[in-house]
Amino acid sequence: MNNLITRSIAGIIFSIAVVSSAWFGPLALGLLFLFFASVGLYEIYDLLRHKESNAPRWFKGMSIGVLIYLLIFLIATDSISAGYLWILALLIPIIFCAELIRLDQLSLSNLALTIFGWVYVIIPFSLINLLAQVHGIYEFEIPVGYFLVLWANDTGAYFTGKWLGKTKLYQKVSPNKTWEGLFGGMLLSFAAAFLFWKISESLQLRDWLVMAFIVSVFGNLGDLFESHLKRNFGVKDSGNIIPGHGGVLDRFDGLLISLPVLIAYFKLIQLI
Repeated sequence: MNNLITRSIAGIIFSIAVVSSAWFGPLALGLLFLFFASVGLYEIYDLLRHKESNAPRWFKGMSIGVLIYLLIFLIATDSISAGYLWILALLIPIIFCAELIRLDQLSLSNLALTIFGWVYVIIPFSLINLLAQVHGIYEFEIPVGYFLVLWANDTGAYFTGKWLGKTKLYQKVSPNKTWEGLFGGMLLSFAAAFLFWKISESLQLRDWLVMAFIVSVFGNLGDLFESHLKRNFGVKDSGNIIPGHGGVLDRFDGLLISLPVLIAYFKLIQLI
């Protein structure tokens, strides 16, 4: 009972922090998700170091990861032009020269693990800043709506799977997930998208429903992938920063794959 209360309180505080940051504007949203991205990157590097003797480059990975996030944040908020992405091009010779100096037999694998952290964690988290600017101006309703749809999917999947779940979705990776839970989460996410469209004029109904579909499909894929990583490394949670929920990656696993796909959709229909 105490664990349930702790989990509920932590979940409420977490949700309020996310929604409030979007309400207060791009700087608050950007800084909060810089924190989440940094903690998430630390968590994935902490997981990856369990892979025998291979390990990511901690200092290089964390420092460059923060730089990548800040660049995308500044570009998304029109603080600098997209031309400044050339800075990232300079990182290629720098990181390879650094590995050449080390003369480490594990340079290739360690470098690959370091870059994986940027692709898997930093870039998806940084895209939340772009999501808030899909029309070229800051609109807090869009990231708030996205998270409500994402949380609705998680909630619907959890309760539907708990009460009605019988058919395992992918037992080798996540024994508790079921097809019934998947469709329950999808149904609730569509309902949340429709309701948010009724109270917000930021996107068309079509776009909210596409968002719900992307979250339902790719959010679950992100959940399964993170479960696969944790199972490979023999850990239950990616961290313990959120009581009762685990780490940042446990709380945002659905975002890590669904948000890049959603941004690609908005780019495809030329909203961005």
